[in-house]
Amino acid sequence: MVIFGSVFGGENFVAFKMAIVTDSQDEITQAFINIFKEYKGIDAMVVKREGEMEEQAKNLIENKDCVAVMFLPKNFSKLVFFYTNVTIYYDASADINTQNIALGTINGIIEAFSRNVSEKKIKEMQQFANLTKEQMEYIKGIAQPINVITIGYSSTEKKLKYIDFLVPGLISMTIMWTGVSGVATSLVEDRITGIRRRILSAPVSSYEIIGGEILSNILIIGLQIVILLLVAVLLFKVTIVGSIWLLSLIIIIGMLLMTGIGLVISCLTKTAEEASQLSMLINFPMMFLSGIFFPMTTGWMFYVSRIFPLTYINEGLRGIMIKGSDFQEILSPFFISLSFAIAIFIIGVILMKRRGEE
Repeated sequence: MVIFGSVFGGENFVAFKMAIVTDSQDEITQAFINIFKEYKGIDAMVVKREGEMEEQAKNLIENKDCVAVMFLPKNFSKLVFFYTNVTIYYDASADINTQNIALGTINGIIEAFSRNVSEKKIKEMQQFANLTKEQMEYIKGIAQPINVITIGYSSTEKKLKYIDFLVPGLISMTIMWTGVSGVATSLVEDRITGIRRRILSAPVSSYEIIGGEILSNILIIGLQIVILLLVAVLLFKVTIVGSIWLLSLIIIIGMLLMTGIGLVISCLTKTAEEASQLSMLINFPMMFLSGIFFPMTTGWMFYVSRIFPLTYINEGLRGIMIKGSDFQEILSPFFISLSFAIAIFIIGVILMKRRGEE
């Protein structure tokens, strides 16, 4: 309840960045732009029109991380009292929830502004035109001076579906649950049943034994992910836009990271039940606050989400699978998740070796 209340209540909501492209600086245009600037949850920037709309929208979406780019026509302040089109380009490769919220919010603001303009025009008509009540109601019903045209833009030619956004999150969740809960409980059970003691009596080093146990769990996780991807690609036509090798690298880092957390938990607990409970205590907040199901973009919970290493694994997977990001574009999540993986893995191996020597 604390997690859901914190995420969906208070000041934690999905925010998005948008650009408003215009050449006008008159009072009405500025009043319209200020609505977006003052709206909580919208990070609005004003940009001067340069060249073709599609090319400028592409640059703003790719280079400025804008979810939406709105183009206001020339002489907007005059046309808005008659009839005009407002074109909105949106990032079709962004998270589906962010897309829906961005387009819904922008359309809602435009509709409210348009309705206010319509009411002003209707009041003027009532003063100077001899219209019946029925005629006025009809005019109110059809009056919509601003028409919104929405165009989706994606850096790839692929038409994205919701399953495309979901699969990277499912991969992360598989790595997390099997790597943390599976490894922790299986290692504790081996210690309780005496299997670990018998293995340690073998004429091999403790590091080789630890390495073998870790490798076996990584192979299990890898097999699950291969099956998941085969089902996604063959049955649901999910396309991996980016490099398979880069995707595999992020998955391997994720497996090492979550296995390391499982190692640490197994060394801190005495029974499989304790290991399972501690794993759940870690997994549930990480599952809901790492962007598997919905993005964390603002509020104090956004900063909490940056603590969880799975957040960076998710960002890397989605960037590669959906946007076709290359290594340079996922450099930040790559090195942060790698640093997490190395640190937690070293701690886990040290604790496990000490535990084996006790």
